[in-house]
Parts: sequence; C-alpha cells; structure tokens
Amino acid sequence: FPILERSIRCEDGRERPLVYMDHGASTHAPRPVLEAVMQLMTRHYANVHRGNHTLSQEASDLWDEAILQIAGFVGADPAKQVPIIVGNTTQANDLAAHLMENVPGRVLTTLMEHHSNDLPYRARGRVLHAGVDEEGRIDLEDVEAKLEQGGVKLLAVSGASNVTGYMPPIHKMARMAHAHGARILVDGAQLLAHAPIDVKPVGHKEHIDFLSGAGHKAYAPFGAGFLLAPRDIADQAAPYTPGGGTVKWVTAESALFADSPDRHQGGTPNITGTIALAAALRYLERIGMESVRRHEQELVRQGLKRFAELHDEHGVELLGPHKPKEWKDRLGVFAFLVPEYRHAGVSVRLDRHYAIATRNGCFCAHPLLHRLLRLGDTSQYTKAIAAGQHVELPGATRATLGLYNTDHEVDVLCDAIGAIAQGKHDGPLRKARVVPRPGQESS
Repeated sequence: FPILERSIRCEDGRERPLVYMDHGASTHAPRPVLEAVMQLMTRHYANVHRGNHTLSQEASDLWDEAILQIAGFVGADPAKQVPIIVGNTTQANDLAAHLMENVPGRVLTTLMEHHSNDLPYRARGRVLHAGVDEEGRIDLEDVEAKLEQGGVKLLAVSGASNVTGYMPPIHKMARMAHAHGARILVDGAQLLAHAPIDVKPVGHKEHIDFLSGAGHKAYAPFGAGFLLAPRDIADQAAPYTPGGGTVKWVTAESALFADSPDRHQGGTPNITGTIALAAALRYLERIGMESVRRHEQELVRQGLKRFAELHDEHGVELLGPHKPKEWKDRLGVFAFLVPEYRHAGVSVRLDRHYAIATRNGCFCAHPLLHRLLRLGDTSQYTKAIAAGQHVELPGATRATLGLYNTDHEVDVLCDAIGAIAQGKHDGPLRKARVVPRPGQESS
C-alpha cells in the first residue's frame, strides 16, 4: 500500500507515520490494483463493446472478465443475477429503487441505514422503517411485524452499519422477507471488503436478491460501483439512463432497448474503475476473505477492550454494541464521544497531534445518530436548519479499520483519545464548547 509511505507533519513539528482509520469512508488501493490501472491505461485503453480494433477488443475482454469477477466474488450466477455498473453505492441503491418502482407494494428499510439505503426509496413511494434498539441493533420483531402487515415488496438493509459496525443477520432477514413475498436488498458498502458474502442460489430461502457495493470502499479507486440485480426484474424495467449503449435499435418513432446490464448503463461506463474494482476483489480473494475477517476481529477485540478502559478512566462513550465479548459480531467501526469535546475538535486533534485520520459528524445516518445520542425530539434542529440558521449538529468521531491496520495502531488511537480526554492538547485549538441537546441547558 503506497499510502503507508506517507508521513504527516504534526503541530509539534515532528513527522509521524500516517495512521489511516477512515476506511469506512474510502480505502486505499494496493499496488496490484494500481498496476492493473496502469496496465489498462498504457496498453489497452479504449471504449468497450463499441469497436473491432485491437485495443477495444482487449479492453472489452478485460471488462467482461471484471463483470464475472464481481459476480463470482459474492457467489452469484450471472445468468440469473446481473452486475450493473454504476458510479457508487448510492447510485446502485437508487437503481434498485428504480427497478422496483412499478412493482406493487412498499419498501421496508430500517432506522440503522445510511441515507443511501433510505432516501432513494422515499423518492419513489411510501417507505416503512423498522426500529433499532438503544445500541443501534435492528429490532427484528418490528421487521417481522411490518412484513406481516402485507404489501412489502422490498426489504432494504445494510450488511453492516457504518456507525456502529453492527452486522445484522442478513440471511435470516432474507428468509423473513421471502416468507412474506418480498425481495431483499443488502447494501454491501461496508461489508464487501470486510467479510465473506454469499448471495446463495436463486430460489434458496436465504438468497440475497439485490446487492450493492462500490470500489472505493474495497481498495479500488473512486467512481465505480455495482448493483447485483435479478435479471428478470432488470430486463422488465425501463432503462435507468436511456441513451448510448442502452439500445438494440432506434428509429425516429421508437427504440428497442437492450437486455441487462447494457439496458441500464447509459453512456460510456467507468471502465478503468470497474477493472480496478475487479483487481481489488482478486487481491482480497488471494488473501482470503476468512483471513480478512479474522484479522479485523482481532483488531475489534483489542479495540473493545481499550474503549472499555477509556470509558472507565475518562468517560469516553463508544456507540453501538460495545461489550468486549461482542468482538466477533461487528466490524472495525468505532464511533465515540469524548466528554466536553465536540466531535470535530477530537478529529482535528487526532490528526494534528498524532497523524491519525478519522471522520466526524453524523456519517450520513442521521436517524441512527439521533437514537444513539438519545436526542429525543429533534424538531428544534429541523426548524433551525429549514430557516437557514447555522446549527452545530450533534455527532461523533469515528475510526474505521481496514486490511493494513494493526493492533499497535489501535493502541496509538486509544492512547491519543485518552490524552485528549485529559486536556493535553487544548493549546491553540482550545477545548470545544459543548452544544446542548434540544431542551438542555448549556454546560
């Protein structure tokens, strides 16, 4: 990973090695992926399925291999489930909402979701939300109750939370959905590069009908994602973006559209990004996804132990399931609160004093943060934002782990959080003001 050669100049003037803990937002590409990109760009760069010259034929072969690689990585049969290339996971879920729009019924999602697995369905019809408990776990009894009401066509759920690392039982939820005549979509943005995924054969009770994912969260560059979709549903729906490459024949009066995936891939796709994504998935396969998962579980176990100590010593609060024994059932996602410090101030201090890259805010999962932060009535925020007022939003600081993180780096992170909690780096940054929750006094 060339990024590991980076160092960051900190406020004390020292150069420190980068400790990258923002994998939940975007990952870095290993050399084999970068080499695949350079090979394409310097040897085979051309548009695909549009020319008979050598470069176009070579690029088309690489593209076709990439599509098969994506399907094979998750155990899909490309004759029945087709990977459709899009720009990112948000667009993949939006495509799924489009494909299912004219199917009668409602979409059931959860209050755990990233906005990308909620808002696209809201834009196309009524959406139901299953609840979560105080640690962000999905209330499966509520899911079952809403399915039993009837009329649900799609259950949309994230394979892992980008806020808590919680991994819902997606195959159990698939059984629940299918038992009530619904299909299931798993948003695989946070799962694809962290744990084995098996969509299981079409017709299996635990089959995953739709799966979305993106390269930039799986050690490939920005700009290429996919939706794995049932071929019959994809072929029946109107083209997502009608235009070049989506048709078989066009006259001045009519158009005959292509079968999937071309039907929904208007214009030139991100060929480079897709081939890079396939290279990243091959890289993960060579390591072995079971090995990837075990590595991350060990880091999670270390992290939960250290965050328990931070809680006891400094009152640091880790959001989501956080009992040390729960290390096997979650990803390396640590969203946390440091008493008396704003989330942005913590993230800045981690960067400027320790070269630790984290993220802060609400992580595009506002309803879940509202629950985890116990905000209660949030209408005060809604009114203020709608009125154009500047509002300091509540949130958390988040460290997310990936392939090349180590247990030593987990210790560096937790030691740094402890130092911040003790006020050792207030300096010119100063201790951030605590913004009260609605209805609370300022402190």
